[in-house]
Amino acid sequence: MCIGAAAAVLSAGAVRAPATTQPGVLYTSTVIITDGKIVIADNKFAARTGFARYPRGSMLRYTVVNRGTHAFTLNILGSSSGRLPPGRKNTMLVNWDRRGKFRFRAVPNGPRMSVRVV
Repeated sequence: MCIGAAAAVLSAGAVRAPATTQPGVLYTSTVIITDGKIVIADNKFAARTGFARYPRGSMLRYTVVNRGTHAFTLNILGSSSGRLPPGRKNTMLVNWDRRGKFRFRAVPNGPRMSVRVV
């Protein structure tokens, strides 16, 4: 009985660590697409190289702006900006829940962007 009571006390006092893939904060950023490049403006996680770098589990709401001369669509991890004619913008929500280096391209035949999730 003494062992069972001690086990019950230990299990009742156990604290579970929070899951690392569940975001706690929603960040916002602007993605600007031109004919030659994709720029993530106001990115608090940008590395010195200019590439986007996010901690795993980050949730971002991107405002995607097309400043190019052609219509583009940007798809990131299942989220899409939809078809954006020149001068238009739209929002998309992305959960960076997987570690790795990711490359995305504005379609059709648009510029590319790289993102690293650590």
